[in-house]
Amino acid sequence: MKTNCQATLYNKYIVTATRAEAYQRTVLNAVYWENRRAVNRIASGGDIKADKVLVLIPFVLGTNYLEPIAWQKLVSKVGKWTLQAGDMIVRGAVTDEITGLFTMSDLKKKYNDVLSISSIDTMDAGSERVRHWEVSAS
Repeated sequence: MKTNCQATLYNKYIVTATRAEAYQRTVLNAVYWENRRAVNRIASGGDIKADKVLVLIPFVLGTNYLEPIAWQKLVSKVGKWTLQAGDMIVRGAVTDEITGLFTMSDLKKKYNDVLSISSIDTMDAGSERVRHWEVSAS
């Protein structure tokens, strides 16, 4: 599979003790990233920006991958990752951790391509070289 960049995944979860939203960061070293820019016309005559992205993540990166339910049950999520709707994905290797001092809003201000994952398709047919997850985000 052809790849063209790195991406950083922010898996969202709820901290049990505080019920606060938190994010686990994982850098994916070789993905295929394709921006799909569009403008949708609405009936009132205005435009809505509709940025979308398609990210292909090779299975070979999935050594530490867990299905969403298993990942959410982990007490320590360090070194593990998943793919689920609502997670955030950023083009490039990002070192910023989401904390009380650096929020998701700050991340969106700092980087151009910060998108919310809307769907994940598992493409597990064919040879090992072509198997991948197909992630759509906007």
